[in-house]
Amino acid sequence: MGTNNSKENPNLILSNIDNNHTQQTSIKNKRSIINKNKKKTINYCGWQEICRCTHADWLHGNAELFGFVQHKFICNSELHSICAPGFCSESLSRKLHNGSYRSTTKNFQSTTSIKSKKLREHFEYNHIPAMISSLQNFSVHGIINGCSDHGDTIMLLIYSIVLEKTKFIIVDLKLNRYICALGDDYNGLIDAKKVHAAWSMDRTQVIIRTPITGGTAALDFYKIVKKEAKLYRRIVPIDINTQFQFCPNYWSSRLALYTYSTEATPTSLINFNINSLSPSGSNKIQSQTIPLHQQLTGSYLYLMNVHTWSISKNQNIIIDDTFRLLSISYTPDSVYLILTFVDNLCHCGQTLPISYFDIYQSNTLQRLHRIHTQLVSHICPWHMCRNILTPIYSVSSSRMAFCTTKNNGGRELQISVIVLPNELNLKSICRRMIIHYLNEFNGKIEDITSELPYRLSQYIQYRPEYQ
Repeated sequence: MGTNNSKENPNLILSNIDNNHTQQTSIKNKRSIINKNKKKTINYCGWQEICRCTHADWLHGNAELFGFVQHKFICNSELHSICAPGFCSESLSRKLHNGSYRSTTKNFQSTTSIKSKKLREHFEYNHIPAMISSLQNFSVHGIINGCSDHGDTIMLLIYSIVLEKTKFIIVDLKLNRYICALGDDYNGLIDAKKVHAAWSMDRTQVIIRTPITGGTAALDFYKIVKKEAKLYRRIVPIDINTQFQFCPNYWSSRLALYTYSTEATPTSLINFNINSLSPSGSNKIQSQTIPLHQQLTGSYLYLMNVHTWSISKNQNIIIDDTFRLLSISYTPDSVYLILTFVDNLCHCGQTLPISYFDIYQSNTLQRLHRIHTQLVSHICPWHMCRNILTPIYSVSSSRMAFCTTKNNGGRELQISVIVLPNELNLKSICRRMIIHYLNEFNGKIEDITSELPYRLSQYIQYRPEYQ
């Protein structure tokens, strides 16, 4: 599908590497090898696997060597500190709701329930405003998955027994502060597992999928101004498994959306009056109700214009009956859209779960490649954290890493690194090269962006380019 003519880590060797000796030597002599080979160019083919290493080797240098930020690819429910940044939302959600995992392993101790209680108390006392927690008796019940690609931002589901209502609270863990609350008209306790949310790159819009009666769901659209959020649009009914993600290259106007529809489910768009923002919550005055044109029948991936709620592109998705869509993610540069599929079986026993990634071109929705993988035996797509099931990307967005035990009998966790094709424009290719250099010789990108001119700093950090 293309080649990557990058000079990133030219000392790297291919997947038949001896992980116990050669890679450790490579890590120790990284600087000297790079200097000796700085004029050498290695041409990698798109989708080529360039490394498969053990999880231990990944944590002890291979991640950095291949241009990735450190990522553990594992979730063992251990808390290094209460409210530690970097924990995936599913891990936190289960600590809050269940206190432990269903698993054949013995990673989870009785102290988990104590930590869960402390974690609840931490959020309730530090992140929920007093006027909500003390006067209306709201308490934390879960954390919503997929709130945003902003690494340290999560969405809490809180519930009041007195009011019998659910709210959603957005929290910035890095700044350790409450951002805003969404919704005051959700009656009853909502199951956090059935809620999906996405936050726009400019942090001005949030879309939430919430379950409604009849086994369907509603899409609620919120505008955020400072610490106030207003419901301005609702689409009902939609498929309960609908998933979506804002495009990183756009501020708030483009959305990738997956849904399933039939001819028997007409959909309506309800607009709400949001002329005056106030702390009183959502304005429930409907200004307009529009029946939407019948969507295409079946499973489809759409590129949506959020402002007009119109379809820019669509692509039929053929899903085997034994599989389901787990997640949608963009590469940081917005070039590729990655769909993760897993089988429909429970794997709390010893059988290996099977998953695969479908890679699409983000602007045309053309399917480019499929990558199959298998996971360690105790990981269950239904009952375990999806952190281990989701691929990650290098800082320059030129490589993808994911877990696999393929050809290893499922006995040991391995990490596979593949090259993403270099089918980019000149501006994006230059960005890759700049980030390669900065990350290689100057450490973390975050440590130096403050020293760069504003526009270059925004460019390096993949800030949105389009409205």
